[in-house]
Amino acid sequence: MPSAGLIYGPEFHHLDHLAPLCSLLEIPLILTDPEITTQAQTFYPNLNILHWGPHQAPEKLLSQFDTIFYSIPRILFEEIFFFAQALHQKRIRTIWCPHGNSDKGRDSPFMEGLKEEEHLLTYGPRIEAFLKEKGITAPMTRIGNYRLAYYEKHKAFYDNLVPKKSGPTLLYAPTWQDQEENSSFPTLWPHLLKTPSHLSLIIKLHPNLYHQFPEEIETLREKAPKNVTLLENFSPIYPILAQADLYIGDKSSIGYDFLAFKKPMLFLIDSDLAQGKPTLSKENYTSLFTTCETLLNTAPEEDPLYTETYSRADMTKALLLMHEGFSTTDLSD
Repeated sequence: MPSAGLIYGPEFHHLDHLAPLCSLLEIPLILTDPEITTQAQTFYPNLNILHWGPHQAPEKLLSQFDTIFYSIPRILFEEIFFFAQALHQKRIRTIWCPHGNSDKGRDSPFMEGLKEEEHLLTYGPRIEAFLKEKGITAPMTRIGNYRLAYYEKHKAFYDNLVPKKSGPTLLYAPTWQDQEENSSFPTLWPHLLKTPSHLSLIIKLHPNLYHQFPEEIETLREKAPKNVTLLENFSPIYPILAQADLYIGDKSSIGYDFLAFKKPMLFLIDSDLAQGKPTLSKENYTSLFTTCETLLNTAPEEDPLYTETYSRADMTKALLLMHEGFSTTDLSD
């Protein structure tokens, strides 16, 4: 049964999830945004890319594929592909792929939008429990931390893309400002202009922040010191995590990804991930870098949260989904 991944429109934050998945499954990734297509061609080895215009995509997709992996709710897929499905008298099977494992969505109804899914992929026990809490009853297939496996498979390629900085390297990777106000960026960003010269700081912003805070981000571009890198148009996250010595974050799913490297972490917003780890309140943002330097000299404690979040990567069951159809039972371990 022909399968493909799909990112329809400028959903940049889905690329680093669907591109590795499609590459490992050896299926094409359909893209309709030219900028995302350029990033996909640049950053994901061995990925088969189909760049289709947004108006031609529904007809082509229906005529060539039966199963689609995506990271949007089925209800949004139907808005785009309803007429093409009716014309072809064919219903596309869809499999939802998470775009991160964060602590967001607990206080808003966003995840309830997945109640119409036919099947869902998961990383491990944590997201499965969360989905069930939200009333999601569709079968789930656990494929583990496939993005880390993809990075390790292409490590030599990625290590050349992100050269090691001089001195300790900090990574600040905030989420966007959603209705739960989960982002630390609106308050923290002026302090980033005061990064000490002996530290290197990489800033990796969520794509949605560029629409929400364009003036603040432009100020960072213009006034940040030379040891601060605003990393833009760079979708893969694991190569950056591998080079960072310390992670600064909020409720971004990147914090869970960083657990794999067993390095110090500093949190600016309370979250499940922050429990038992160093945190810094808004009132103490002026001490951001002194706190970071202290943490750089402190070995982090062993954290069982990584194994609660991610199982070992295993694409076998995802391949079975493509070739044998959906199971009526939960395929996770």
